[in-house]
Amino acid sequence: MFRNFTQVVDDARKLETKDLIVVCPEDRAILIATNDAFQMGLIRPVLVGDKSKILDLLMELGIRKIGYEIYNAVDKKDAALLGVKLVSKQENSILVKGMLQTSILLDEVSDKKHGLTTNKLLSHIVVLDIPNYHKLLFVTDSAINVLPTEEEKIEIINNTYSFVSSLGIYKPKFALISAIEVVDEDIPSTVEAASITNRLKDNDGYYIGGPFSIDVAINYESAKTKGINHVVAGDADVLVFPNIESGNTFYKSTTFLANSIPAGLVLGASNPIVLTSRSDSYKSKLYSIALAVVSTDLL
Repeated sequence: MFRNFTQVVDDARKLETKDLIVVCPEDRAILIATNDAFQMGLIRPVLVGDKSKILDLLMELGIRKIGYEIYNAVDKKDAALLGVKLVSKQENSILVKGMLQTSILLDEVSDKKHGLTTNKLLSHIVVLDIPNYHKLLFVTDSAINVLPTEEEKIEIINNTYSFVSSLGIYKPKFALISAIEVVDEDIPSTVEAASITNRLKDNDGYYIGGPFSIDVAINYESAKTKGINHVVAGDADVLVFPNIESGNTFYKSTTFLANSIPAGLVLGASNPIVLTSRSDSYKSKLYSIALAVVSTDLL
């Protein structure tokens, strides 16, 4: 069971080196993270984008291009297409989003002719290492599914459970997040959370509860004060947000205001896909790569 990202990196060092295909890597943070992962022996770097800009940035950063494969693309859409094609040819390869919009990359990932799709819904997971939380915290969905239906949320939970449990977390605790912790017909997310909890409460693989306000989900004292006595309350492993706005706002707020470090992946594809925000730090991108390396042995 991983308690922090240092343990993830240590585990990744023990595994077989993977091909890392970075789409639009014209960015200092992503190139430094990629090079560090390369020097650690985690990955073999393959860069797809504006070759001239990539070479200039490598030189500026003092990174030797020996050991790098670099492919030129005419624009971001072309880079996404080429990157996805390269990943589809290598079973254990990893796709990385660089300096392009998520939708451009996922349009190519979702194209069935490339072979990266499965029968699962694509969903996003952010893993947060928060200084004042007692373990890694998983957040979904903050980047792909805008307003998932109840059935889609159950698919997201299934994706997340498979991933989280494979990392060694026994009976993970899922909290369905809303503004309050009681059902209120005027707040649809509370109604939906209660319905999902009722449908999944007998699952033997995990605990689930909701609706929970965020304080009840992650703070024992808040849960106690509000009279919430539930195995998930104050000890959540996974926060399931009602929509992309709330999930994205939470993870970026903890990142920039609480000094947390996020790692982001796409779940449900045939290959690991690193999907971080373009504004995320070098450490975030490095830890996301390490997590993807570990997850290739878990898919």
